[in-house]
Amino acid sequence: MEMLNSIIVGVSVSVVTAILGMFGWIALSVVDLKTDTTVIAIKVDENHKMIKTLWEDYIDRSSNGNLAWLNEAANIQSTSEEKIR
Repeated sequence: MEMLNSIIVGVSVSVVTAILGMFGWIALSVVDLKTDTTVIAIKVDENHKMIKTLWEDYIDRSSNGNLAWLNEAANIQSTSEEKIR
């Protein structure tokens, strides 16, 4: 009977240790996840600031007509009498 009690106690201690280890691992994973999320949020904010500045500059230049338009036809006419060297 004592052997059965010591087996039950040993198994119980092993199960409790495994459960506590699992909870510890979950807690560390949550902390790592929060850290990674914070770093990503900071990078996204910095990206947003950079893109916002570029976008505002583009809007200012396009409203002033200060952009090069590449789809317009050139105003250069050549004659058929000129020789091409």
